[in-house]
Amino acid sequence: MSGSASGGRVYRRFWRWHFYAAFLVIPFVLMQSTTGTLYLWHEEWADWAHPELRFVAPGDAPAGLDAQVAAARASQPQAHATTLRVSADPRRSTQVIFGGHHGDGGDGLPFPVFVDPYRAQVLGAIPAWQWMPGWSRKIHGGWPLGDAGSWLLELGACWAVVMILTGLWLWWPRDGRGLLASLLPRTHQGRRVFMRDLHAGVAVLFSLVILAFLVTALPWTKFWGEQVLRPVQNALDQPSPFSRAARARSVPLPGVTPAGLDEAVALARAQGVTGELEIRLDVPDEIDAATSMHSLAPRASQETAIAIDRYSRRTLVRTTWDDYPPIPRAVATGVDLHEGTFFGRSNQWLNTAVSACLVWLSVTGLLSWWWRRPRDGRAGLAAPARSPGPLPRAVLATGAVLCAVLPLLGLSVLTLWLIDGAWLRLHSSPQRQR
Repeated sequence: MSGSASGGRVYRRFWRWHFYAAFLVIPFVLMQSTTGTLYLWHEEWADWAHPELRFVAPGDAPAGLDAQVAAARASQPQAHATTLRVSADPRRSTQVIFGGHHGDGGDGLPFPVFVDPYRAQVLGAIPAWQWMPGWSRKIHGGWPLGDAGSWLLELGACWAVVMILTGLWLWWPRDGRGLLASLLPRTHQGRRVFMRDLHAGVAVLFSLVILAFLVTALPWTKFWGEQVLRPVQNALDQPSPFSRAARARSVPLPGVTPAGLDEAVALARAQGVTGELEIRLDVPDEIDAATSMHSLAPRASQETAIAIDRYSRRTLVRTTWDDYPPIPRAVATGVDLHEGTFFGRSNQWLNTAVSACLVWLSVTGLLSWWWRRPRDGRAGLAAPARSPGPLPRAVLATGAVLCAVLPLLGLSVLTLWLIDGAWLRLHSSPQRQR
């Protein structure tokens, strides 16, 4: 076989994989881009939509945190308070989050109750389906399907990697045009070529950023994050230290009154925990629960987590960036970049641009397919034709590495290979019989 014929066969194989990867990935891309962007701007949205709940008139001195939480709990007697957020801004209300995190095992949607921190009066609550930060983050993580939802999202991310890598290979100029010229759309070869060039050019410009988005999302997944990354971290003795505060336990002492939230926060402040706080609220029947909290900052490197024994008032755990091994540092930095907090407002706008790019690629890809589909009434997806034959070793090696690093991708490739083989045997056997 000549080099050009072999190259054309490989090109069609890549095109076919890119085509099917896109059909698998586009629903995932549209959902994740939408929910991710909504969550990205949730603070700004909440300030705009509910200023009467988010802002207060500062008073002389704040009321106690225990009184604020008690007021919020009294307003929601059937719900379970899981998290308390104490702002460092004197103009902002206190938030008590109910459901969706600790007490409900992650199965419910969280919703906030807002409390005036100076008067310990409830300002109001927002129902779960109207509280955009809650439902956008939960859906972004696979809710309401639980672990299965996370697996599906991870599978979508794996095939998005395939789509990007095959797309880069397809775009690579082979017609004498330079790399820069290949980023510009050709305007005199018909609308399909023009749309394909627009699609490819934008994809190439954003490809590395999109890959970074996909990689930084993997540590959150139920399969790759817990079944691949965590065992590697444990084997290398590099577990994430941040969750140690949440797991800390108090030692109940007979006759000793447990420390309240105000006392625990004062002890944490004395330990250098500054700024806005997120405090885990105790499950009522956990008498040995410690009071754990962490500061909220744009970067994990600026945060401190701490756990206070409610009986002895001792500091059980205090975690800062210095306690992070290399792998948890990389993961935490990736999370900050993914959530758009690492370098301020420009990070939010960059992530929004990436989401818009993903939507653009989905739309232009669908238009390109629509314009090239058969017009003679033939059924099917109009996928590129099969091109049987061996693939170059470099391609096989790259695919093997990807499938090893991303086991769900490997399992799905094996499944598709078996289905494809069975389909071929089923449709070729009558011809052999003739």
